Amino acid sequence: MIGLRSIAIASALVAASLAVPFDASHAQNDAQRLDTNGEILALETNKGVLLRLDRPASDIFIANPEIADVQVKSPRLIYVFGVAPGETTLYALGADEQPIYSASLQVTTNLTRLDELYEQLLPDSSVQIRMVNGTGLLEGVAPTAASAEAAERYARTFLKMDVVNHINVVQPTQVNLRVKFAEVGRSTLKQLGVNWESLFDIGDGTIGLLTGRNVVETIADPITGLPTNVFLGDDTADSILGSVSTGNIQLNAVLDALETEGLISVLAEPNLTAVTGQTATFLAGGEFPVPIPDEDGIAIEFREFGVRLAFTPFVESSDRITLRVAPEVSELTNTGAINISGIAVPALSTRRVETTVELGSGQSFAVAGLMQSNLNQDVRKFPGLGDIPILGALFRSDAFRQRETELVVIVTPYLVKPTDARNLALPMDGEKIPNDVERYLHNEMISYAPRTLDAPGAGRSGPSLVGRAGFRLK
Repeated sequence: MIGLRSIAIASALVAASLAVPFDASHAQNDAQRLDTNGEILALETNKGVLLRLDRPASDIFIANPEIADVQVKSPRLIYVFGVAPGETTLYALGADEQPIYSASLQVTTNLTRLDELYEQLLPDSSVQIRMVNGTGLLEGVAPTAASAEAAERYARTFLKMDVVNHINVVQPTQVNLRVKFAEVGRSTLKQLGVNWESLFDIGDGTIGLLTGRNVVETIADPITGLPTNVFLGDDTADSILGSVSTGNIQLNAVLDALETEGLISVLAEPNLTAVTGQTATFLAGGEFPVPIPDEDGIAIEFREFGVRLAFTPFVESSDRITLRVAPEVSELTNTGAINISGIAVPALSTRRVETTVELGSGQSFAVAGLMQSNLNQDVRKFPGLGDIPILGALFRSDAFRQRETELVVIVTPYLVKPTDARNLALPMDGEKIPNDVERYLHNEMISYAPRTLDAPGAGRSGPSLVGRAGFRLK
């Protein structure tokens, strides 16, 4: 517990005169004349002020000498100085033991050097700091959020106390991120196969040769009920078939040929807005059930799929934004699907990116790319006969598959500000639904009337593309 300090003026004057010579006339000229009581006196650590009292004092009290202390030079001249940050009180009593002066002393750390540091390291900012109840209060204007955070960091390091940041940031601190997933998949399949069977009746026996798949199946005629031969086609290919029968020889043949080309494209453009330093997430998709066996039977868990976006922006300056971005596009697929307790569970085809990039507002960056090419060739042949030059083609089947996939992920951040609601257009604005007469007699469809907005270039009435627009993928 800190004790009250009381100084008797007479003894203090004797000690002061013996310790250090003191120029009373100079001190009288530089001293601060106090005409009011109960005032607030601001001090800095290791600095003080000279106070001149209106009347001679006989005793001076300091509530907490570890925060502020006093030296007496004369009955009417005292020197008050700060020791440590905090607040305490000062009382001066006259010869009649009545208070002649009182003050609330607020001692703060020396802030001059911190102000000089701000001028050197943050020349574009106008930052001031003052002490309130032992807490640093930052005020002023900073061009960016990074400058405001730097000012707070310097204050906490220098003062070693709590700091409240009330700095106003001029630059917008909201970031809109637009992500483009562009994926193109190309597939080619070429298949050629010769399937034939021959039967030779020799006496009571039959000798045959079969290559490839089954060509003929014997079934009952639906009318006569007599057995008849039916050629089997291939569900996955086009077939040319023929049959020759003469004497004891029967020859059946089917030629399967297929050539396919496929093109699939995926384009997703999610966009999301977040405040600097905060994480925002977005999901446009759904959930599918996954059965999980447990002790009580089967539990159902739901897994998400679709277009997902999560990012955290950090606005460093008007031309520098740091982004932690994790975009993802997933879809259900039968490739890799499994069966759990008789329930078919689909798999997910996922394209996911997670990275950190730095770029300016409106600039784009390809954060990920993938080019993949898969080749597969299958040959089925009759041993020995399939290796004969030229004629060996009749005894083998060939399938060639090629798949190419190209994926690009592009991110573009924008510094944004809120706007008036009249400057925003919805996809359904201006929608006109035809009535029955217009729909049946005039063959009119749903149309959208142009909307006039106050802000040029916003909504459907702004600049638009003329003619066919989009991506050309080669």
